[in-house]
Amino acid sequence: MTLRVIAGSLKGRPIAMVPSDTTRSTKSILKESFFNTLGIEVEGTLFVEVFAGTGSMGIEALSRGARRAIFFEYSNEAYKILQKNLQTLSLQEASESFLGNSFDLFPQIMRSQSQKEKMIVYLDPPFAIRENQAEVYERCYALIQTLSPQNTLYIALEHMSQLEPPSQIGAFERLKTKKFGKSALSYYATLAHD
Repeated sequence: MTLRVIAGSLKGRPIAMVPSDTTRSTKSILKESFFNTLGIEVEGTLFVEVFAGTGSMGIEALSRGARRAIFFEYSNEAYKILQKNLQTLSLQEASESFLGNSFDLFPQIMRSQSQKEKMIVYLDPPFAIRENQAEVYERCYALIQTLSPQNTLYIALEHMSQLEPPSQIGAFERLKTKKFGKSALSYYATLAHD
């Protein structure tokens, strides 16, 4: 099962997915909407994909001009496919990937990143832990609060469409929410962001 890179230097190249992934069509629509919304803002940034799966968002960001990408994934199966995707597309030098619990790894790894590097963060907690578990969102909000408002351009949180995420999380305010069937995408930026 594959998705394709939508635009940029890798346009049309396949991205392998986990065989059991049933969210492929929604993911493709979400991905296209996300990158249409941010447009050229992605160029030159550090793109961080939390709960990365096989890396389709970060790979698309790299194709569209992100300077580098960091991926966090918990599933061994998805992580192996992520590694294969990065290798097949020759993106190993432009990326770092971490296997383990994103809630534990993210704050540690992000503290070590340059505070001068402009960053876009994409969080996509898996459906298996989203449904009937408000706690996963609370933990995502806590992760968002650890981010530096000085260098974080945008944060996107993928969530169940019936959830109404907070209008403000720490120094970040919700700009908008777009719904796609059972999924939705909420965009956050710093309160001082233009």
